[in-house]
Amino acid sequence: MLPLTLTAEQKFQEGSPDEAAQIIQKLIDEFIPTEAKEDRGWYLQETAIYTYLSSKTQANELQVKAHKLNKLLLRPKSGMKFEKLVGQKRIENIKAWLRNFENNEAMLLAVEEIAGNLKFGVSANDFEEAFDRLGIALGFGTQRPDKEWKEGPDNLWAVRDGEYLLADCKSEVELSRLEIYKTESGQMNNACAWFKNKYSNAKVTNLLIIPTKTISKAAGFNEPVGILRKSNLKKLVHNFKSFFSEFKNVDLHDISDDKVQEFLKTHGLSVHELLGNYSETPKHA
Repeated sequence: MLPLTLTAEQKFQEGSPDEAAQIIQKLIDEFIPTEAKEDRGWYLQETAIYTYLSSKTQANELQVKAHKLNKLLLRPKSGMKFEKLVGQKRIENIKAWLRNFENNEAMLLAVEEIAGNLKFGVSANDFEEAFDRLGIALGFGTQRPDKEWKEGPDNLWAVRDGEYLLADCKSEVELSRLEIYKTESGQMNNACAWFKNKYSNAKVTNLLIIPTKTISKAAGFNEPVGILRKSNLKKLVHNFKSFFSEFKNVDLHDISDDKVQEFLKTHGLSVHELLGNYSETPKHA
């Protein structure tokens, strides 16, 4: 693939952007698997960049397609449509996630990688990505609206049909912090308002991940918000790791639905428990 990308860049530098775009399109068609959506999106963005000099309209159309494949790419100037997150079949999704791995060791390494970034002190982007991956591993449809759409909460999970978990993450806040600031409650209020606008009539549990549950006198929430602090975050991560450790000695391609359901309940990861057992009610200073 590398020679093709270098050839494309050379053609672009020589003043032949259309040829450069054609070369990248050839790379996409012949070398990038259909299921590798994020990679296809990235190279499609390269095609859009090369096309921009000859046709800004066509370049924008290509960027729309690229962003649809990979939400972390540049946003097109126009034509982008918001896509609602919908609930999916959780047990099937967990089993599909397990089948992605060549062996049990690779699966457990992925679990450890996710868990390693779910703690305070981790950069915001790494924490939010890990929280997104946590949701996927646990069988939910997920989005990172603020990252993908430049608006809304940091993380959103579709936990059941018509029911969601909305999370704003403050992983970089010092553990010694005593209060939730006005700017943070304001961001949470904006995220809640965004959800009500995009998902009218849907049920949502709002979660602020931050070390303190005390709201400063200048701050306040417009909607019910639960607080996920260090102790409960550690409990969630522990239960997540314990759940997947149940699969360390089993055939990842031959797991019964009943076993998955049993392990979820055993380790406190049912939807009911996820929405109610890991958060605290905030208090005013």
